[in-house]
Amino acid sequence: MRVVELVRWRGMLSCRHCGAAALAPGVILEGNVMDAASLTDALRQARRDSGSACTRIALAMPATALITHAIRLPAGLPEEQLEILVELEAAQYMPFALEDASLDFCILGPAPPLAGTTGKEVDVLLVAARRAGVQCRLDAARAAGLQAVIMDSEALALQAALAQGGWQALPDGGVAYQLAWGLALHRYAR
Repeated sequence: MRVVELVRWRGMLSCRHCGAAALAPGVILEGNVMDAASLTDALRQARRDSGSACTRIALAMPATALITHAIRLPAGLPEEQLEILVELEAAQYMPFALEDASLDFCILGPAPPLAGTTGKEVDVLLVAARRAGVQCRLDAARAAGLQAVIMDSEALALQAALAQGGWQALPDGGVAYQLAWGLALHRYAR
């Protein structure tokens, strides 16, 4: 479990505080929280170790707890229509009921034209997680005195971190902190 407090100074992100706490074996198993109390304790310990006084945090879901799928949708739709289409598409790919899911999506960009199509389309990344898994993480953060303001995918956060590279200034070359850096860059710091 890692806590990293980033600040923006002169347009660049830099690390103000960082800390870590080990998770006991069995707290998280295959992406699922098995022991919420121990997760809360690890969050408290990592925050204490970091020296940060921040209470607003960004969290990441591991790939093992997510369903991701790239879909094609018509370009130029208003946000509300796009959300409806994403929900309809999501229902086809999830092994559980739509009511039990937390959904998110991001537009990846224009889709290359397919033979026989005339309209413009966009590629959209659909991300779904079981609502209970998301809620368990949010509850652990709240119990640790923290307010989660964003929940993102580890993979997308790491991609953002690698593209920017600022995490290299963190302790031990920052490799252990790539995820936190990416969370800040991907959505939280916009």
